[in-house]
Amino acid sequence: MYSPRLPDLRALELLEAIARTGSITLAAAELGVTQQAASLRLRRLEQRVGRELVVRSSRSSRLTGDGSAILGIAQPVIAAAAAMDEALGLLLDVEERVAVAASLTVAEHFLPQWIMSYVRNGNEVGSVRVRATNTREVVRLVSDGEADLGFVEGSEPPPGLRHAFLAADELAVYVSPAHEWARGRRVSPWTLASTPLVTREAGSGCRSVLLATLLAHGVERERFAAPALELPSNTAVLEAAAANVAPAVISTRPAQPYLDDGRLVRIGVGRIAFHRELSAVWKAGQEPASRPARELLRAARESRSRA
Repeated sequence: MYSPRLPDLRALELLEAIARTGSITLAAAELGVTQQAASLRLRRLEQRVGRELVVRSSRSSRLTGDGSAILGIAQPVIAAAAAMDEALGLLLDVEERVAVAASLTVAEHFLPQWIMSYVRNGNEVGSVRVRATNTREVVRLVSDGEADLGFVEGSEPPPGLRHAFLAADELAVYVSPAHEWARGRRVSPWTLASTPLVTREAGSGCRSVLLATLLAHGVERERFAAPALELPSNTAVLEAAAANVAPAVISTRPAQPYLDDGRLVRIGVGRIAFHRELSAVWKAGQEPASRPARELLRAARESRSRA
């Protein structure tokens, strides 16, 4: 008989996702649950083992030493469970699943609501598997057939893929209150282009929209400075800007808490507004090929119509 301290498999899966994404919100999106449900699952896991496993903050989460130790023990168990699940699926011909690839902004701020709508429409939450990455990688995963449905950021639809507009997103420039731009609260497009910025990695939607928008407003390509620092997540970019490493251009959604607590200041850029489209992409046909992918796309469209 197993002892009462043996963790639930889904709780271990959550712990692994938090370690990989650095965020309870992103981990919840990957697993298709709300952030509140993920937080409750994590608290129950910590109560069961009697240790704090994750250090939480409003902007990131990381495993404690005990959390890393337990995850190290659990990873072979998680892998074995995944292999068993796949084998049972082949044996029992269970419900078809949908592999989803989503940009980080979509995964953190939109996808959880879309998945909840998908579930309310009578679908199983376990039929969705999410990978959060940058827009360029989402396009590759869908193009190569590794994802059935993708969610991307940008101004132009990816070539070779079908697409559907889902939502609009606004980008803005942010600096620390200690930065010199914070005094005037506005810079020219040319000043922004020639200033090294904290940015997401190459392939992210933020960088492509910034470049395209400034070029469309007459800024010469040769004026663009190399990034001051490239980081893999929105949270990392915001933390670096708040620490006055350099200005950042990022979605207004993840930046709002930093504005609210005074850690960042929003800067205007001439009369330019930075907007981008958030779209679904798939490989061929009027609609995605698999039924779960079509159902998730329908849920996302329904959420847009209610917004």
